Amino acid sequence: MNFLEVITSYKYPITFTFFALWVVFFDGNSAIFIYRQYQELKELKAQESFLSQEINDMTIEMEVLTSNDEKLEKYARENYFFKKDNEDIYIIEEKID
Repeated sequence: MNFLEVITSYKYPITFTFFALWVVFFDGNSAIFIYRQYQELKELKAQESFLSQEINDMTIEMEVLTSNDEKLEKYARENYFFKKDNEDIYIIEEKID
C-alpha cells in the first residue's frame, strides 16, 4: 500500500481527526477559548453576588444612619474622625510587632 491508497482508504477518520484538532485548538471559538470564557463568567458571577450583598448591606446601614442623628454622628466620629468645635481628637495607634 502506498501513501495515496492509505489516505483514500482512511479519508473519513483523517478528516474527522483534522476537524477535531481544528475545533479544539485553532478555531476562533475553540474549545479552549470557550472554557476560558466560562471560567471568567463564573468569576464575574461570584463577584456580582458579592457586590450585590455589599450593596444590600450598605443600603441597610444607610437607612439606619439617616434615621437617627445620634447614630450618624457616632459613625462620623468613629470612621471619619469628625469632631465638634470645642473638642480635640487624639488617635492612638497600636504598635504591631
